[in-house]
Amino acid sequence: MDRDQFVAELTRRARALPGVTTVALFGSSTDQGAGRRDQWSDVDFAVFTTDAAADQVGREWAFLPDPEQIVLAAREYDSAGVVLYFDGSLAEFGAGRPWPVSDASCQVVFGGADVQLVPPPEPEDPANAIRLCLAKLAIGAGRARRGERLAASSLIRQQAPSALAWAVRGRLASADAEPANSFDPLRRFEVAYPELAERLDHALAAPVEQAARDLLVFSRDVLEPGWTEFPSRAADLIAERFGWTPPDASATRG
Repeated sequence: MDRDQFVAELTRRARALPGVTTVALFGSSTDQGAGRRDQWSDVDFAVFTTDAAADQVGREWAFLPDPEQIVLAAREYDSAGVVLYFDGSLAEFGAGRPWPVSDASCQVVFGGADVQLVPPPEPEDPANAIRLCLAKLAIGAGRARRGERLAASSLIRQQAPSALAWAVRGRLASADAEPANSFDPLRRFEVAYPELAERLDHALAAPVEQAARDLLVFSRDVLEPGWTEFPSRAADLIAERFGWTPPDASATRG
């Protein structure tokens, strides 16, 4: 089922359910996002209901098209879910009482009177983001030395790069014509900063402590020159503590 068929059937089924008030799409699922849509795009949507219908609609998911074609369904949090269809297509959604919508891409396809649009979250402060990045690298490297490699990997390969990406976005001009994602700074990072993205990908492919070291080198190489708020003293201390001194800047250049 392609996106248009999915949305049409979703809308038809939702309209037929008592208490459903709104169906809204987000991201590449919207008409405006069609240019970014490809075979790997999921359908991202929300189904709002009256208070009386919220529990049943959120429990049964009767609005989902072609339920007999669903091969996997999982719940996230109290009112969200994700389903995988037999043809490999995916849908992510929330269903229940209306919540404030901070995603500017929101496209209402049915109802909409209860959609409350609010401003998206402010971008992270780059100075705090780079401090957070270095802290996550230090914690992660310590856990790697202790032998907790999986916990270290989460810090070094997920939390630190996210903070680093916020710092980069706050300091360097983007090549992406699309606005940055307000919730995940790594989305479309390859479009915004193609050369930096390649270097980051190379760094993150290394063994876990080497990845931490390479991210520290990357942050200093890309962000430290000319930035008085860069935590240079902390970076020196981390490098010395883990024996990464002097850093080899070529490690992250591929």
